[in-house]
Amino acid sequence: MSEYKKLEKRFFAYMHNHFTHLLKHIIYFYKRFIQKGKEKLTVMLIPHSEKKIFNFQISLFTVSFLILILSGILLTFFIATSRYTLTKKEMEKLVQAQEGNIKTLQEMKTAIKTLNKSVAEYKENIKKIIELLGAGQSENIFGMGGLETEVNKIPEIMGLKNRNDYTSELETIKKINADIISSRRVLQNFEKFLAARQEVIQKIPNNWPIIGGGFITSPFGMRRSPFTGKLAMHQGVDIAWWPGAPIRATADGVVVFAGMKGGYGRTVQIQHDYGFQTLYAHLSSIAVYEGKKVKKGDIIGFLGRTGRATGFHLHYEVRIGTKAVDPMIFMTTEF
Repeated sequence: MSEYKKLEKRFFAYMHNHFTHLLKHIIYFYKRFIQKGKEKLTVMLIPHSEKKIFNFQISLFTVSFLILILSGILLTFFIATSRYTLTKKEMEKLVQAQEGNIKTLQEMKTAIKTLNKSVAEYKENIKKIIELLGAGQSENIFGMGGLETEVNKIPEIMGLKNRNDYTSELETIKKINADIISSRRVLQNFEKFLAARQEVIQKIPNNWPIIGGGFITSPFGMRRSPFTGKLAMHQGVDIAWWPGAPIRATADGVVVFAGMKGGYGRTVQIQHDYGFQTLYAHLSSIAVYEGKKVKKGDIIGFLGRTGRATGFHLHYEVRIGTKAVDPMIFMTTEF
């Protein structure tokens, strides 16, 4: 412990000596500074006439103070000048940006006019499509109505100062947006309608029954029988083509008969949705069986002349319920 006390005393003695020495230097320099500051400088003003010489004395403190004041003024002037320059540049940028905004708004105005014209044409096209689908010409799918309150100060309400603030363009954008939303809904309903229509088309007999072609030799309706020469009701259409031509189902359905059927010869009957039934007669061979589900276009047999026939042809019938109807109402000419 005694050694520790000795080290502690030596340390504090060392610090005390250095601090005292430093304090003496500070006092010395302070006295020198005061002494020098009190020294006088003589300023003499000698006019060209040399009649009288003006002189005065000024202390170094006063000179230092004046120099400090002058430096502060120069620094303030420099900062103010720099800020002015920066502010001027910012103003120029703002002016350029404003000019760019005006140009952009003019371009936007032109673009809105073009877009509005396109939307109008788009609406007209939708109207025509709806009319073609059976809607009356007087019907307006884009009708508007309801109670409203007239507003005469739209610019003030929207925070705009004058007519050049593109109030009309903003209203046009809102109208275009509403038109697009309503058009989208119409198209969605139209898409649903087309999907339902496609489903109906897929399930009703509307294909040409012979793959590759053929020509009608006897239409539906009253005709003179090729066997008896007397008038008789022909309940289908006869389509002649080369022997063995593939016969296809004209709609989705289920085979309810496949085999020999009297004067029809080899025959296939298919039951379809919505009460439709089709019959394919005089086939040379049959490619399906009773109870088989077939898709539109599936091959169900091949053209022949079995049964009561004068040559190679397909006798094709379409029935709704139990009543035979003219197949040509539904048949397409796509081979």
